[in-house]
Amino acid sequence: MEPLSSRKALLGTLLASAASLTLLLSCGNGEKLREGKAPVTQPDRNVSSIYPALHGTIGEFALLADSQPMPVEGYGIVAELPGTGSGEMRPTVREYLDDQLRRAGAASYTKGTEGISPERILASKQIAAVEVRGEIPPLARKGTLFDLTITALPESETTSLRDGLLWTSVLRRIGFAADTGLETDPIAVGKGPTFCLPPVETIMNPAAKETGKRSLRSARVTGGGIVTVDRAIRLQLYSPSYRLTLAIDRAINSRFPGRVKVADALGDSLIALKIPPEFNDAPGYFVDLVTHMYLSQETPGFTEKRAAELLLALKDPNAPHRQISLALQGLGRSIVPDYLEPAYISSDPVVRFWAGRAGAALGDVGGLVVLQEFGQNRTSPLRDAALKAIVEVSRNADSMRAAITLGDMLKSNDTAARIAAYEGLRAINARTIIPTVVGRKFYLDLVPSDSPPLIYVTQTGSQRIALIGRTINLPSGTLYISDDNALTVNVAVDAPASSKVDGRATITASAVAATQPSDRETVDLYWRSPGGERTATLKCTPNLAAVLVRLGYSPDPKSPSFDPKQPFIGVSYQRVVEMLAQMTKEQAIDAEFVLEKAPPKLITPTDIAEEFRPEKSTTATQPAETQPATMPATQPEK
Repeated sequence: MEPLSSRKALLGTLLASAASLTLLLSCGNGEKLREGKAPVTQPDRNVSSIYPALHGTIGEFALLADSQPMPVEGYGIVAELPGTGSGEMRPTVREYLDDQLRRAGAASYTKGTEGISPERILASKQIAAVEVRGEIPPLARKGTLFDLTITALPESETTSLRDGLLWTSVLRRIGFAADTGLETDPIAVGKGPTFCLPPVETIMNPAAKETGKRSLRSARVTGGGIVTVDRAIRLQLYSPSYRLTLAIDRAINSRFPGRVKVADALGDSLIALKIPPEFNDAPGYFVDLVTHMYLSQETPGFTEKRAAELLLALKDPNAPHRQISLALQGLGRSIVPDYLEPAYISSDPVVRFWAGRAGAALGDVGGLVVLQEFGQNRTSPLRDAALKAIVEVSRNADSMRAAITLGDMLKSNDTAARIAAYEGLRAINARTIIPTVVGRKFYLDLVPSDSPPLIYVTQTGSQRIALIGRTINLPSGTLYISDDNALTVNVAVDAPASSKVDGRATITASAVAATQPSDRETVDLYWRSPGGERTATLKCTPNLAAVLVRLGYSPDPKSPSFDPKQPFIGVSYQRVVEMLAQMTKEQAIDAEFVLEKAPPKLITPTDIAEEFRPEKSTTATQPAETQPATMPATQPEK
C-alpha cells in the first residue's frame, strides 16, 4: 500500500487543482442583463440637487443601478492550524463539506486517495470549519479580488484561526444555507492564508491584551475572494423613456468608439455598460466620467458654450469642482487650446487646479504640469487632491511626471503623505518600486528613497509589506524569539553592516534574492514548526529585506528544480508582521512601523451569537495542542 505521507501529498495536490476546477466550473454563466423595465423600484430624482452648469449631463437622467456591494457567503475549511481547530459542526455543514472534499478527490480509489477520507480530515484539530463571508464591490470583473471574513462555527470548539490556510471554498450570494439545502448562484471562490489582527495589536498596545481573545475565532483573508462572474454594470433611468436610453447609448458610444459597443440600451430604463480597456483598472472612474458627460453635443457651438460656463462655475466656492472638471473632460480635447490652456495660468488657484486636472485627463502635458506644481507645494490645501488626480490621470499613460512628483513625496515629514505617495506609485506601476513575491505568500515592495525608514503593512487588497526609505539593517546582537518559541532570529554580536556605496546604503534587486550567496551572512534563522514535525536552520545577511525573503521563502513542489532536501522556513505573513511589530516596538529596527487601518468589521450571524456565549466558553484562548497530522501535507496555493 502507498505510504500515508505520499497519499497526503497527492490529496493536497488534488485539493489545489481539482477543487479549484470543480468549484470554478460550477459558477454557471453569471448575471444576465434584464431587458425591458428596471428590475427595481424606479429611483426618485431631486433635480434641485444638480448644480446648474451640470444640467443636461447623463447623471441628470440616470444613475448606476448596481452601486451596492454584493454580500456573498459560504462554508469552508481552515487547515494547518497548530491544534487550535475542532471537528464539531452541525450535521448539515458536515455533509456539505464532506461532499466538497469528495468532489475534490478525497477517498477516491481511482486517484489513490482512498486512505484519506473526508471523515478523517474533518475530525482533526488541525482544521476548523468556518463561515466565509465577503462583499463583492460594485463594478467587479471576473478575477477581481476582495477581502473575506471567516468565523469559526458557533458550536465549534476552535480556539484560534491564527496562522491557518483557507482551502478553496465556493461563495454564493447571501441566502445560501446548508441547513435548508437552498442554494443561490456561485459567483466567487475564497482561499488563502488567514490574518488575525489581535496578536499584532497586542504587541503595539499591550493594554489591549485581553480584548482579542474571542476575536481569534475570527480572521481575515486579505484579497482571498476571487470573483468568477462579471457583475452587471448598468445605468438606470429615473423615468422610463426609450428616447432617452437610445440617446444615452448614442452619446457614450460616440465618445468611446470601438469594435465593441461600450453602451447598449436595454429597453426603456436600462443601459448596459462595458468597461473600455483603458479603464480596466479604474471602472469607477469610467462610470464617474460617463455620468458627467452631456447628453447632446451635436448642436453647433454647444461644446464651446459649455466649456465657458463650466470654467466660470469653477470660481464658485460652493460648486462641485471635481464634477465640473469631469464635465470639462467629457467635452473632449477640442477645448484644450482655447479654454483649458488659458485657465492653467488663472490667478485663481482653484480654477487653475481643476482646469489642469481636466487637461491632464485629456492627455495634455500642460495640465499635468499644473498638477505637478500643486503636488510639490507642501503648503497648498489642494496638495492631497493633486496627488489623487495625478494617479487618476496617469493610469495607462505617460507616468514619468507622476513618478517624479510622487517620488518627491516619499521624502515628506508627513507619514500619511509618504504612504499615499507609495500607493500612488504602485497604482501607476512605477519602476521606482522593486516588487518581490515571497514564497507565494505575500508581496515585499522595496521603495528606495533618501528618507527615514518606514515599514508599511497592509490589511486590505493583498498581503503586502513595503520598506520605504533608506535600507534597513538588523543591528548586531539583535535577538527575536516568537511567542511560541517556533521562530528565532539571531544577529551575531559585532556583525558588520551591509555594504554601502559612497557612504549611503543602497537597495538592489539582488538584495532580496532568496538564494543569493554572501560571505556576510551573520544572521541565524531557526524554525521549529508548532507541531514539531519540521525544523530548519538558515543563515542570512543583516539586510531586513533579505531576512524577510529567507523567512517567507518556500520551494514550489511542482517546479522541475524542486529539491525536497533543500531546507526552508516558509513562515506566514502573520508571523512576519508580528516579528516586525515586535522589533520596531523594542527599537531593534530603527524604523517607523505603520499598520494599514482595517476596514469596518463585517458583522456575521456567528459574531452576534458569540456575544451570548457563556463567559468561560471555548472562545477563550487555550494552549495549542499537538496533534498527529491528519490532513494533506500540501494545500492549495493562494
